Amino acid sequence: MDKKKETTFLDSFKASTAIVPEVIDRLYQDLQTAGYPREEIDEIVLSMDESITNAVQVTMADPPPGERAVRTRNITIRYTINENEFDATIIDHGSGLDFNKIFGTLPNNNSANYFDQIVSYATDTEKSRLTVKINGKEIPLRGIGAGLKIILTFMDTVTIEYIDKKKILSASVSDYTDGTIFNIKRKRRYH
Repeated sequence: MDKKKETTFLDSFKASTAIVPEVIDRLYQDLQTAGYPREEIDEIVLSMDESITNAVQVTMADPPPGERAVRTRNITIRYTINENEFDATIIDHGSGLDFNKIFGTLPNNNSANYFDQIVSYATDTEKSRLTVKINGKEIPLRGIGAGLKIILTFMDTVTIEYIDKKKILSASVSDYTDGTIFNIKRKRRYH
């Protein structure tokens, strides 16, 4: 692929819902310019809208009790479009996924609907297309939300890197070290 035909976008924004239409409009135009058909544009735009909205919401959320508030927290959005692939990364500084809730979905063998829980547990796992890491260590994810299911429908791979500053002991840790690095990729489907 000729680099001239590749479009790259990279910017950081103050976490605000006002940025979502701005970035989505730019993405829509970039996908059109790259020659993507309408159906593919709609699928990518829906996935990015969901990803950016989630990043903004978790970054804007109040800090947990006992932690000091950071005045301004940004999210960073990067995407690359070429004739064969779409690749995007969204970095937020929010609380990230609710792992207590996710791990609370494990089947309970004392439950009357244990078999149903096992079926749900197995079908909700998207291991082949979803990678989740906490502080660099890969973990299985089950019980995903509707937004992530939408993104998985339209993307080939989804990688979530969760960074927890409380668990990392390093001189490089700052108030901005926590958050989520969310990457989505998709090969061109319609030509």
